[in-house]
Amino acid sequence: MSELIPSTTPIRTFEDHERGINVVAVFPDERRMITGSDDTTLRLWDLETGNALMKMEGHSSEVRALAISRDGKVIASSDENGEVIAWHGETGESIVQPIKAHLRDITSVDFSPDGTVLAIGSYDGRVKFWCTKTWQMQGDPIKCRHSLVFCVRYS
Repeated sequence: MSELIPSTTPIRTFEDHERGINVVAVFPDERRMITGSDDTTLRLWDLETGNALMKMEGHSSEVRALAISRDGKVIASSDENGEVIAWHGETGESIVQPIKAHLRDITSVDFSPDGTVLAIGSYDGRVKFWCTKTWQMQGDPIKCRHSLVFCVRYS
């Protein structure tokens, strides 16, 4: 497990996005991270060197949520238009075309522990579950009455 470094001085600056960064996720191996931005792109970073390894494009609006499967093989990103894209964790290539999963901003995504399901929460007040093998929705959405969904997490 990583240890906190008692310092307020930045160790490294990651600069490559053209607009603000909204979300950050670190890979399970703790050697890479991915960022999502208002510039509609994702960047894959080497945490040791701080170098951007890859620019990933495919979203049509600002990236709002990210998740990495526990084995690091799949990345899920979502945007303000209610779309989700699944990416290969090593190559950064999209696995599927953007999926229109919700009517409003997707605020949170998370993989099940075994990586077979992606939970997606949205400002439309619903949580939906998608099979990561077929990229089809499973079952009925969970409707959160009188509420927006800000975060979904598997434990």
